[in-house]
Amino acid sequence: SCDAYRRIVRGDERFVPYFRAATPELELSNLNIGSRPAKRKASGGVESLRAIPWIFAWTQTRSNLPTWLGAGEAINEILASEDEATLRKMYKEWGTFRTTINLVEMILSKSDSGIARHYENVLVSDPEALALGSKIREIHDGTERAILDLSGHDRLSEDDHLLLRLMEVRNPYVDCLNVLQAETLKRLRQEEEGSDEGEVLKDALLTTITGVANGMGNTG
Repeated sequence: SCDAYRRIVRGDERFVPYFRAATPELELSNLNIGSRPAKRKASGGVESLRAIPWIFAWTQTRSNLPTWLGAGEAINEILASEDEATLRKMYKEWGTFRTTINLVEMILSKSDSGIARHYENVLVSDPEALALGSKIREIHDGTERAILDLSGHDRLSEDDHLLLRLMEVRNPYVDCLNVLQAETLKRLRQEEEGSDEGEVLKDALLTTITGVANGMGNTG
């Protein structure tokens, strides 16, 4: 799981440009939404980010990548090995392990690769970064299948009826905020720093960030 995570986050040179283009990570440091800067230093890669903005940026795009990346590969590897029965027994009988898997399942149920793809379509122009985004979505979909296989569920979080009802009511509104946020980011990145229009766009961006964070209910 750790190796699969690092292959993407640290081992793929396309990752940092993709992350900075497809999420509001760069803009977080310019918004007054926390007591500390989004980065420890002005330059640097993923390692320069603080933990909260790292999670926050991915939550905004409904990708939630740090939560599930690597989990599917690990599950599939074990399910394809002689230890398959042991893993399935662990899920059924070990409460702590089942809770961990269920948490990943819950985050996946809140994720939306279609929304994440919309951010890419609007904000990412580099073909290499777009190719990485497509690969990440494939991994996301594979992780969903692995979680469903292990849990025996037909639908993510199918036993959490309250969560499913909340998402049914909430998602149409959060979807709109995500679309507005992507467009606001696009326009803001085209504005000169300090322009009147830029300040209006920053206020609009902050509104969408607050709305998405409240809607997702995980961070913010």
